[in-house]
Amino acid sequence: MSLPGRNISTADLAAAFRAVHTSAEKPVFVDPFARVLCGWPFRLALACPPLEHALNRLAHEALAPITMSIVLRARYAETALERAVASGVGQYVIIGAGMDSFAFRRPEMLQRIEAFEVDHPVTQRKKLLRSRKARLTIPQQHHLIAADLTRTPVTEALAGSPFAMSRRAFLSLLGVAHYLPREALVATARSIARDLAPGTRLVVEYLLDEASCGQGGIALRAKMLEFVQSRGEPMRASYAIDEMSALMVSAGFEVMENLRTGQLESAWRVPFSSTPPETLSIFAVGQFRVGGPSA
Repeated sequence: MSLPGRNISTADLAAAFRAVHTSAEKPVFVDPFARVLCGWPFRLALACPPLEHALNRLAHEALAPITMSIVLRARYAETALERAVASGVGQYVIIGAGMDSFAFRRPEMLQRIEAFEVDHPVTQRKKLLRSRKARLTIPQQHHLIAADLTRTPVTEALAGSPFAMSRRAFLSLLGVAHYLPREALVATARSIARDLAPGTRLVVEYLLDEASCGQGGIALRAKMLEFVQSRGEPMRASYAIDEMSALMVSAGFEVMENLRTGQLESAWRVPFSSTPPETLSIFAVGQFRVGGPSA
């Protein structure tokens, strides 16, 4: 199956892979709304059995490690969110939300928290249009905030919304850090640690540098970098695990957890067909907490 044209973003591709994975026998992450949010070429493919089969093969064979990283990071982040909410956190910020469907999937969570999506205005307009066409209503407790994260710090974007700076929050940064220049990620982390309440938690998914990848993952990593570059969405930064931990500590965070995505597969004991475990470890995910007296 050939991939759609450049007007299809990696956010669309991630949503399509979540949709395909949802129909798996034992899905890691279930997203029934991904089908209507992923853009018309993928919606067409998912509605036509032969095309859906081809997309399924692409997701679970040629790009299986990337598909699994997408669903594993989503499962990890929302599991961490649930634990944070149980500890009293009442705000959730999805940074670079793309076609995330939390607003529609988790109504029970929105009875307990206020949620905020911060993303590029163009991406948000696409998402709103698709949501309206699917007759999906954004709940009152879910707020959309348009901002170009390469120019506007997350905390500055949140300042004009109902977000309460003085209350602890949980923030996710999935599928975003590797597209940001390193200095933009550093600035984002510092502004969160500086401006938000102690005890605030942040989950970051990021691309591992080549030296940190297993031998089987190096070739896949190179192909992926070439693919996103060709589509005008280059990945601008990668990190070693210790390097990311040091970066976050220097920005004002404490390290709660920082591990390769492949380690999540082991934790949940989910078999991913014949995908070599080392190819799942081209990405990593960490959970960090803002330090302070009441952290």
